[in-house]
Amino acid sequence: MKTPALIGICAVLCALASVSPAGFCQTYTTHFAGAENPLSEGGRWSNKGLDWTNIRKSGGIAFSTQSGTETGKFKFADSYAVLSGFPPDQEAWGKAYIARPRSAYHQELEILLRFTSSAHKTTGYECFARCVDGPSSYVEIVRWDGPLGKFTYLARMRGAGYGLKSGDTLKASIVGNAITVSINGVQKAQVTDDTFKTGNPGIGEFLACDGGQGIGTNADFGFASFTARGIGKGDQRGSLSHRGEEGGCGLSCETARAPCRRLQGHATLHHGLPIFVSISSRVSDASRRRR
Repeated sequence: MKTPALIGICAVLCALASVSPAGFCQTYTTHFAGAENPLSEGGRWSNKGLDWTNIRKSGGIAFSTQSGTETGKFKFADSYAVLSGFPPDQEAWGKAYIARPRSAYHQELEILLRFTSSAHKTTGYECFARCVDGPSSYVEIVRWDGPLGKFTYLARMRGAGYGLKSGDTLKASIVGNAITVSINGVQKAQVTDDTFKTGNPGIGEFLACDGGQGIGTNADFGFASFTARGIGKGDQRGSLSHRGEEGGCGLSCETARAPCRRLQGHATLHHGLPIFVSISSRVSDASRRRR
């Protein structure tokens, strides 16, 4: 039985979370309804980098606008969109949509963490997996270091079990300096990096049409849903499982549904797991990646 005081506290906390205080528990969930190019959803998403391509949405899918035929450093002009107002510790996950998986070209889905975006400069952590599940699959964590084509590998995991199938959930989190990536709740990579302390979660997608194959397949892969959640200080110790039908802050907001309705989500965190791989190999030009 809930007392009026408890109900009032629930309403206040959920309302606070919806306007994203630094560090309590902001959650944003979308199923990409409608059509937009670029992705905006009322101004919640942005890409201010200028040199990178945009995410668009149509038919319930958020997908890339990258042609896949770019050369030089522009080969790495991934499509991306970033949210705002999240605390430094954050997690995000999305449901993969992959209509025609092919190993002849490269399609990747990306969860972005602590991303910042300004003219000709983008920084943050990109956690991605190839849209093929087989021997040529991979999961990687890459640090974006500013200008287009400047990045650093942090983790590279390859082989069967490191790719995505349609319907899979790709998830990444950062708490302190620890970055963790999982597929369907199974950890695939973890690494530590102290470079970026702040930024916001988002989504990214990459298409490379090697040998002319895969041109025009942008709408064949993307995200069918996405959730990002800020992790408060109370969430940073040990292992936490968090579920909430309407209250993304772990509060039962049955009476205060109006302020809580936008805080839908489900999150599961696991900290203190062994580090699988840690590679720090700075790349000073655009001769990087993914193959």
